Formats: sequence, C-alpha cells, structure tokens
Amino acid sequence: MSPELRAWLERERAWGGLALRAIARRGGDLHAENRGLERFGARMALVELTGSVAKWAHGLHDGLGSSGHAQAAAAFAVAPPFAATDPTRDDRDHLGEYVEARLEILRDVLAEAGE
Repeated sequence: MSPELRAWLERERAWGGLALRAIARRGGDLHAENRGLERFGARMALVELTGSVAKWAHGLHDGLGSSGHAQAAAAFAVAPPFAATDPTRDDRDHLGEYVEARLEILRDVLAEAGE
C-alpha cells in the first residue's frame, strides 16, 4: 500500500469516527414527544448526516476499488439506511451500525497492509 493511500484511508477512518459521534448526538433529538418543527428539525439533521455518510461511502467505494481492494470496496457500494418519515432512535442506531461496520472494514484493510 502506498503512503498516499494509507494516509487517505486514515483520514477517511478518522472522518468515520467523527460521523459516529455526530450520529450518537442525534439521539437526544429523537424523542417521541417532539412534534412539529422540533420533529422536522431532528429528521432533517438525520437526513443531512445520512447524506454525508453516503458521500463518504461512495468516495471510499471508488478509492478502494481503484486501488485493488475490490472486496472492501463492495461493502461501501451499499447505500446507508435512510430515516423513516417519522424517525426514531432505531433509525439513528441503524446509521451508526452502518458506519461502524465500514470502519471495521477500513481497519482490516489497513491491518492487512501492515498498519
């Protein structure tokens, strides 16, 4: 693995960690008793996070695929789960699980290359 590829994967892994923390913070916004604009705002924040995660995954899919890591790239081809119209903490948890699973793949790719 080239030093440039390693550095890029490390940056992407760090971004994934930041995304996980942001996803975890969204849980407080998803109370069942929230209504109206509060509920809409919470959903839009989760949708925005999901879009960022999708962009991250797409970039990793392309980068891993073009660098000879087709199997790892395939996991990033799957789109992240999108929140329901009336999002709950389950929606947030599914997005977090998606990111965690892909972070594990990044750790494996880096470990195979002698991290």
